[in-house]
Amino acid sequence: MSELSNTLTVADFFCGAGGFSEGFNQEGFNIIFALDNWKHAINTHELNHPNCNSKLMNILDLNTIELIDEIIPDTDIIIGSPPCISFSNSNKSGKADKSLGIKLIEQFLKIVLHKKTKKNSILKYWIMENVPNSLKSVKDNYTAQELGLDVNLPSLHINNKEFLIASNYGSPQGRKRAICGDYIIPIKTHTKQNDNFVLINTILNSLGPPLNNNKDKIIDPSFKNIVLDKNDLTDHFYDSELPDDWCKKAKRLKQDHGYMGKMDFPDRTNRLCRTIMATESYCSRESIILHKENSHKYRAPTIRELACLMGFPINYHFTGNSSNIKHKQIGNAVCVHLSKALAKEIKNNMNIQLINNKRIIKNINFNLNNLTQPLFSKYKPKPKKINSKFHIHIPYLKINQLRVELDNLKSDFKNNNFVWSCLLHKGSGKKAFKTTIDTSLIKNLIENHNKFNEISIFIKDIEKNLYNSNIFQEKYCNIYNESQHFSPQEILELISIKIKDLQINNETINFELLDEIFNYKKKMNYSMEIIYGIYILNNVVDLVMKNI
Repeated sequence: MSELSNTLTVADFFCGAGGFSEGFNQEGFNIIFALDNWKHAINTHELNHPNCNSKLMNILDLNTIELIDEIIPDTDIIIGSPPCISFSNSNKSGKADKSLGIKLIEQFLKIVLHKKTKKNSILKYWIMENVPNSLKSVKDNYTAQELGLDVNLPSLHINNKEFLIASNYGSPQGRKRAICGDYIIPIKTHTKQNDNFVLINTILNSLGPPLNNNKDKIIDPSFKNIVLDKNDLTDHFYDSELPDDWCKKAKRLKQDHGYMGKMDFPDRTNRLCRTIMATESYCSRESIILHKENSHKYRAPTIRELACLMGFPINYHFTGNSSNIKHKQIGNAVCVHLSKALAKEIKNNMNIQLINNKRIIKNINFNLNNLTQPLFSKYKPKPKKINSKFHIHIPYLKINQLRVELDNLKSDFKNNNFVWSCLLHKGSGKKAFKTTIDTSLIKNLIENHNKFNEISIFIKDIEKNLYNSNIFQEKYCNIYNESQHFSPQEILELISIKIKDLQINNETINFELLDEIFNYKKKMNYSMEIIYGIYILNNVVDLVMKNI
């Protein structure tokens, strides 16, 4: 191979914090131009790639060929990662308005086609990264006219449209992405068959715990030649313990969702990391939640842990005055390992060798805001809007597709008249069936059961704290009220505990009414836990609705 010294140049569009740039930089390419319209991201990119012209602007403002050539230099390679929010399955289940996302993609392709077809063009490869769902909106060919260029120019052909998974190239994250453009598909280096995936615990062990860390030197988990003094590692040594109510909600969503499958809580660390989201939220199924060392509590990953899980080296710094801003930069980034693999394959195909670039951190005039203080110590639950909707089933009680749910969906939310209901659900999704069942019918079914008296006493005990539907709603919404009235969440938890205490998990009963409702042609057996759940929750609803 012939040796070159940073002679291959790269322009990075929608550059964000610089994950795509970093992979190419580590393979010796010269990142000379980067563009994004978010100031925090541009600041981070400029800090870590000081020799690059990092431009803060909206790509849609490049509305003429003259302006494109004035601002964007000619480069050997163009890379870009248009915003994925329009196409993400997490945004309205993938059904969000995609018009802006498509417009941004086409603007990127317009720049590519112009740079590719202009006189004396040096463009050799171009790559566009996005979420898998975006491929449905990317065509195989675009005419110059479609992209707003001279109709006499040739069309832009997208030679490769592939799904690549970052963990197949050394990333600890199983992040699947659509990679389009004119590039060489990299050969997988890490596979299940080779048993060489990089797991979460590799990252955690290399960095050491955020608190009580006894390491003097921190060795980069992905790039062993990078070693920092402990004091030089940023955004890691702080307490990220999560509030108990967040953990409780996250645990339910992960392990007791109404119709979706069970997930780990907390996350196992002997596995690949799931996709890191851009939103710093810890009350969702997608959130990454870790066990807090030497405690019975749970914590969020530190910003440094998240950055390493994305493949950023430990001497890569993030700007911004909050954890949320830094988290968003990381979640929006391209996995460095995947970018590095794409860059390396281009070098191999061109049969060249480049001198790897040593990181030089630019002296900056703004504060890195190194995170050192407890992250959520000042957290206080915020009240919900009084017209918030509620529909949650009795915790950890789902048997044979049946669950018993409390909801307020029949309320007159406009006039703040709240109506509570107990519903039996069967199945999930659009085909799910739900029905109310009269309390007297359940009572006739179970009043001779050996646990009925115990349940009657339980209902009598909770009666004094269940008497008003509006207060019930206020308690759900965390609106201050001096009364000892139960909240919907509290009463559901109490019911769940009581039903488990009955120790009737193996008992069933015939209930012909349900056979008729579900259109069963033969008698079926139904869990006594579900039947008691209906009975107790029906009584709860009767109690809170008596003063409506």
